Amino acid sequence: MNKSEIAILIKFNFWANDRILSTCDRIFTNEFTRLLTPDPGWGSLRGILVHILDTEYGWRSVLQALDEEGIMAEGDFADVSALKTRWKEEQTAWIGFLDTLTDKEINLGYGDDPQNGPLVWQTIMHVVTHGIQHRSESAAILTGFGHSPGELDFDLFLKEESE
Repeated sequence: MNKSEIAILIKFNFWANDRILSTCDRIFTNEFTRLLTPDPGWGSLRGILVHILDTEYGWRSVLQALDEEGIMAEGDFADVSALKTRWKEEQTAWIGFLDTLTDKEINLGYGDDPQNGPLVWQTIMHVVTHGIQHRSESAAILTGFGHSPGELDFDLFLKEESE
């Protein structure tokens, strides 16, 4: 894997997040925070999105060997605007992190056991695919609220990026 390929995946990840968050602007706060039945595992749409953000933050912190501030709680984000603001900060941090990496570093291990653990690019791929799963759940919930985010496919992202 190389830096330009990883950059595309990271850009896709934030493009898809933006589509979900933009759709959330069209729902009521009580829909955003409503406890869902059946529970998709994070309580509410807000809970799912905070979980995605927290995962992006947590793994970036691990990859950069930074001290984490702890797990984010959905109550930390009163509304979509607060979540969007924090996510924009995370996007900036990811892009800054990517700028520091070389092709060689992307293909190295990290952490306590760099010889036997996952490689940097594999963990970034995990972050992207984790987001895909939970954005899919979020899209289904938003569609149920009458506000589909539309297609979130990688090929649509590539098409829009080339325009």
